[in-house]
Amino acid sequence: MRFRNSLHRLFIPSHGTRLEYLARLTTVGVLLGFAVALLVGALGRFRSTGQDVELIARQPSAGGWSRERIVVNQGERVRLRIRSEDVVHGFAVGRLGVEADPIEPGKVTTVEFVADRAGEFPFYCTMWCDPNHARMRGILEVRGPAGFPLASSTPASDVTLQHLDDPRDAGVVPQVMSSATRGLPLYGQRCASCHGARAEGTPGGPGVGRREFLVDRRPADVFQMLAGATTHDGSPRAGAHGPGAPRSPHAALSHSQYVRGWSEQDRWDVVAALWSLDSSAEHIDLGRRLYLKNCAACHGERGRGDGPGGKSQPNTPANFTDPRRMLAGTSAIYTAKIRRGGMGTGMPYWGSIFTEEELTALVDYLRTFSLTHRE
Repeated sequence: MRFRNSLHRLFIPSHGTRLEYLARLTTVGVLLGFAVALLVGALGRFRSTGQDVELIARQPSAGGWSRERIVVNQGERVRLRIRSEDVVHGFAVGRLGVEADPIEPGKVTTVEFVADRAGEFPFYCTMWCDPNHARMRGILEVRGPAGFPLASSTPASDVTLQHLDDPRDAGVVPQVMSSATRGLPLYGQRCASCHGARAEGTPGGPGVGRREFLVDRRPADVFQMLAGATTHDGSPRAGAHGPGAPRSPHAALSHSQYVRGWSEQDRWDVVAALWSLDSSAEHIDLGRRLYLKNCAACHGERGRGDGPGGKSQPNTPANFTDPRRMLAGTSAIYTAKIRRGGMGTGMPYWGSIFTEEELTALVDYLRTFSLTHRE
């Protein structure tokens, strides 16, 4: 009897409590609806339903990729079935680590991945296929839960773009390629006491082997600094090139007393040593792999600007083994150049494809064509 009375009061409330009951019931319904909406949204975001996409690769002169844009949802497992109708192609999605090559004519190459990041990611051909190879690009659009792509990365700041294409000449270059292997013992004998064993800096001297010190400095300027002609901040040393006041506590230091007896080649070897201290073998190897896959077709496997693809370009590709040019440019300049591409030269942009780590590794590898890394 008591149970029946309780049910009666629950489902048939008295007149005095009826409005309060309806208000509570409405509130519970709204809360339940909100929870269900959140659950559906979460499942939609993280669902792993599959999507099969057919993609045909053709030379740019025959139309390029059969799709310029592929649209998928975040969380989906994507299965790309790629085939070539003419020559061997390759396929990669920038910044997602998705690769498939070689894509041979008459065969289907399948690559699967989960589109776990929202944004727009360029896909491109990774194997030289045509004089207009750089046009083999498209967009993989990964839509987030709201139905639109989110920004995939924050644009990196660059050096002033107007200076990217300026001609460069180091003026003085080594007679033989400089060597970090020869330069490291010299650095240890004369420089480590002030600048640290790995040029990381000490209270007595700045970190001349740190990336933030080297990124905006030309190797030719560091060579002059080692001769005592300039200071750490690049300004002329007082008495070396006319009057001038030092701009930092270390600017008054003259290196001439520490490098007495060194030949020009010795100084160039120490320059190579400094550039090698902030880059690991793994980092250089990453740059090498990126270079061989994406750059060697035009610039040549040995960086001499003699790759077969370069013959069809409006400008001769850069020769990275030319010390007069390479030792006169900063790493910041070369990073910005790769990121933006060569205006009017046929060189494509890579800023939306390579990560900042990959750009840095690639520039460090390019340095090895004129500053030999540790052997």
